[in-house]
Amino acid sequence: MHRTKCTEMINGVLAPYFLKKLVADVGDQRFSLLLDESTDISVSKYLGVVIRYFSDTKQTVVSTFLGLVELEGGDARSIACAVVGFLVKCGLKKEKLLGIGTDNAFVMTGVNNGVHKVLKEEYGLKDLVLIRCVCHSLQLAVSHASNDTIPRSVEYLVRETYNWFSVSPKRREAYKAIYETINCGEKPLQITKVCATRWLSIEPAVSRILDQWEELRLHFSVTKSSEHCYMAEVLYSMYSDPQNILYLTFLKSVLGEVQLAIKAFEGEQVDPLKLLESLVSLIKSVSSRVLNPLAKTDVLKGPIDGDISPKPYLGYLFESKAAELHLVPEHEINVRKRCVAFTISLTNELRVRLPDNIEALQYMSVFNVEETLKHNKSPGEIGKIAKLLGYSPADIDKIVQQWRAIHLSKWNETKNTMSFWSEIMKFRDAADINPFQELAMAAVSVLSLPHSNAEVERVFSQMSVVKSKLRNRMSLQTLNSILYIRYGLKLS
Repeated sequence: MHRTKCTEMINGVLAPYFLKKLVADVGDQRFSLLLDESTDISVSKYLGVVIRYFSDTKQTVVSTFLGLVELEGGDARSIACAVVGFLVKCGLKKEKLLGIGTDNAFVMTGVNNGVHKVLKEEYGLKDLVLIRCVCHSLQLAVSHASNDTIPRSVEYLVRETYNWFSVSPKRREAYKAIYETINCGEKPLQITKVCATRWLSIEPAVSRILDQWEELRLHFSVTKSSEHCYMAEVLYSMYSDPQNILYLTFLKSVLGEVQLAIKAFEGEQVDPLKLLESLVSLIKSVSSRVLNPLAKTDVLKGPIDGDISPKPYLGYLFESKAAELHLVPEHEINVRKRCVAFTISLTNELRVRLPDNIEALQYMSVFNVEETLKHNKSPGEIGKIAKLLGYSPADIDKIVQQWRAIHLSKWNETKNTMSFWSEIMKFRDAADINPFQELAMAAVSVLSLPHSNAEVERVFSQMSVVKSKLRNRMSLQTLNSILYIRYGLKLS
């Protein structure tokens, strides 16, 4: 089959089939959208749209590709208009849009002129829920916490170590020879790159550098003499400073905790009701490093600056390394002060940046199996959630009554949240009626709310694979069609 006929087959037959199948699966249910902007290899600006909904065929909440929309302008009204127009084009009702998940860009989340605000006020979606990506929020919290606390030289050390080897095979071979000599022929792992816009990307690089610290120090010691290179001399002096290894040891421990939380939110197969627990645990765990054990401060509600322990324990790795290095007392005190300041700042940044996300995750946690099947549960919380989601008073009354009575029936799927609500969605009584229909629909709607923008990032990764340098003239229609087929086959 030649190129023209193959393209027509993709655009005219296969892609419309998978899109029609997706829209039919969404049906009349409420859904959420994940939105983000990106540019392709031809510098065309696109809005990536991912839909998140409860699939009748899969009987679970799924996130899948809905389309790429070319943007004529980058302002909020242009983006909002593009979103609504695209929903109409796909055959989806904009009134069924429950929430949008975005990064923390001002054009998306602005209080007065953001996309969320425009959709609510100018397109009649007054109950639209905005979920800021938790992963982006964690990244920003770490970045801001490090600005005035961790010395810039630490990031410089990590970045320039990567740059030293990235452009020179000769340097890599010289270091490889030193490393293999010291480690009985074992090959060194490559130092990873630090992303300029993601401060948290420093964590994998920090781990690699700490594992190879002595080998790297020896390499720069030899190189500064053999190459007469000023950069090698600077890096050698930094690797010879024990304060730097202490800073990196501290960062490895703290940033490792944050990375685990991010991976939980980025996962494709995660229980959304356990995400709130992960987020709260992260904030409490970070604060516990410096918080006075006798303090009664609620770290989720107020700053912790006034309840710091006089002798904070900064983790086993840090304390054992500090004891091993025998730093000059003044230097160790300075490092400890900066690490404590970073921990305090990070805790406060997490608290300030995540209140909306915590509230959204609290909505989800109400629908976990244990909470739903309690005998003495309060109906007030479920009524409040239903009202925030835009249900009418009559529907709220039905949802509350069904919430009160649901524990009176016997259910089989009580271990997994989605399986539990899927069973309730399919339940029929003697009259072939589902007495919990409204409650089940509300539950799967809330579970369809996004918690991160990771799926949109995956779409952009696929976009870069499909529209590459060799295929830089590919049209938007063909690009969309290929992605429809890829994601459609994945869902099948």
